[in-house]
Amino acid sequence: MQQITVNNLSKKLNSKKNIIVVDVRTQGENRSVYIEKTINIPVDEVPNRISELNSDEPVYIFCNSGNRSFKICKDMELKGSTNFVNVEGGIQDWITKGLPVIRSKKWFMPMMQQVMSIAGFFVLIGVLTSYFINNNFIWLSGAVGTGLLYAGLSGNCYMTKLLAIMPWNK
Repeated sequence: MQQITVNNLSKKLNSKKNIIVVDVRTQGENRSVYIEKTINIPVDEVPNRISELNSDEPVYIFCNSGNRSFKICKDMELKGSTNFVNVEGGIQDWITKGLPVIRSKKWFMPMMQQVMSIAGFFVLIGVLTSYFINNNFIWLSGAVGTGLLYAGLSGNCYMTKLLAIMPWNK
């Protein structure tokens, strides 16, 4: 699979007029901060909109940190498409390197921060209710922990998918 650094992608964006760069973060994440001249196609919509991305030219894919884009590029490579290029480090690396972005004036909580907040809330509720109400509530904390372990090992987080369809992330 091909990969590119954010610095090299920035140079390409500045030198070429018709470069295809796709942001696969949710619409909410994209509205919060984005890179000019990019297309937003949320990760769950990529399979249905793949015909828009078929090109003889490279298609540069990025997300927040590079994990979602890596997975998409890997999946596309397995399906025979070799023109997808993962942007290493995603928009976080882009911002860290001081490259230009367009920011919304409205505050937005990143997807992973939403996942961690909700998971932490349910773990805390499970522990407190098992202590004060009924010992069986500890299973809530166990279920959340199991979900987080599965997400970490598989790279497939169902809570992220659920949050992606929430109105505040559209």
